[in-house]
Amino acid sequence: MSPKTKKILIIIAFVIVVALLAFLLYSVFFRKPVEPEIEPPVDELPEETVLPRLPVSREEWEGMTISERIQQDLPAEEWPSEEGVFEEGEIERRAQIISQEIDEIAQGGRTWVSPVLTEPVQWATTGPEEGKSVYYSPRDGYFYEVDHLGNKNLLSEQAFYEVQNVNWSPNKNRAILEYPDGFKIMYDFVKEKQYTLPNNWEDFSWNPEGERIAFKALSRYPENNWLSISNADGSQARPIEHLGDNADKVTVSWSPHNQIVAFSATGAPRGAWEQELILLGQHSENFKGLIIDGRDFQPEWSPQGDRLVYSVYSAEYDFQPRLYLVNGGVDDPGGDKKSLNLTTWAHKCAFNKEGSSLYCAVPRDLPEGAGLVKELAERSRDDFYKIDTETGKVSFLAEGAMGGYNVENIYVSEDETYLYFVDKYGHRLRYIQLK
Repeated sequence: MSPKTKKILIIIAFVIVVALLAFLLYSVFFRKPVEPEIEPPVDELPEETVLPRLPVSREEWEGMTISERIQQDLPAEEWPSEEGVFEEGEIERRAQIISQEIDEIAQGGRTWVSPVLTEPVQWATTGPEEGKSVYYSPRDGYFYEVDHLGNKNLLSEQAFYEVQNVNWSPNKNRAILEYPDGFKIMYDFVKEKQYTLPNNWEDFSWNPEGERIAFKALSRYPENNWLSISNADGSQARPIEHLGDNADKVTVSWSPHNQIVAFSATGAPRGAWEQELILLGQHSENFKGLIIDGRDFQPEWSPQGDRLVYSVYSAEYDFQPRLYLVNGGVDDPGGDKKSLNLTTWAHKCAFNKEGSSLYCAVPRDLPEGAGLVKELAERSRDDFYKIDTETGKVSFLAEGAMGGYNVENIYVSEDETYLYFVDKYGHRLRYIQLK
């Protein structure tokens, strides 16, 4: 080892020794001793004042039904006084109280609402087989039939993706499917065969037998706009009434008694809000007009066609839709008019099989102007009513569908045991038991 290297090593060793001595001096004379941590006794800890918090937000809680809140161990009726806080055991206590006050069968109070399926559905209605419903699944593009317990079967092995609208035939063996690009087909579920319909055919309505369809054949030129009828597959189409510039004033609605095909709001003027609707038949018949009490006419026929329920809005009733029940026959259209004093739309109503009863979903708090701007009713929750079509008597059926659903469409089982509906936002098929 060279003298130079030895000198460097001696210097390094000296620096290390000095650092060690400095650390020892600091530890002995200057560093404060570390006191051991002593845990306080358990009984000296402050009592916990914050109670368990709800696992959902208040907005989510308000969107649930009472039954859904109970199933998730949430407060059933009232949001806790402290934000998101409830006392231990309060859920169970309230659930027991509330469950005792809820009816299994609708009889004018709180009634259990049961889900048929957990998946979203569209265009659900009664099926061709008694006790079954049919619907379109937007998730997989198939059509199904299902019973009230959720047991389902495919209606067809063929899938139809991104369907925009479905118009079922009365016997539910056929349906007209419309797509976002304007493409339209009629599909026969029995034959499992589809037929292409012209893109300019719109506003379809089936005849009672499900063999023919009525529609508007529209063009960019008013002189080519016609109310027309054809076979279900689109063959043998023929015009029956020239529409011209009034196509938007015509409501296509083929009556169950086979005499009326559409309503036209082109009758004689009758003041600011009254309108005369001309009844259009297949052979240019000269029927007596139907006098209505507002705008935005929406009709629903009874199964026999002898009664007609419709909704209109007017300034007299704060521009809210109101229901009227009238005769539907061509001999006395609009006769025996009954104002039902219910603020809802006709598409939220359904007749029973015999046409003796009408069931309606009625928004609990409908804003002024909802008839003009339907978006105002999007956050509304519906109650359910039953109407005797012979007397016009209105009976309260069920409260708020268990705390709240906005009904998208509604129908009654053939034996009138279940009242089915699809809620607007969850698109779930549910039912209330009627007997």
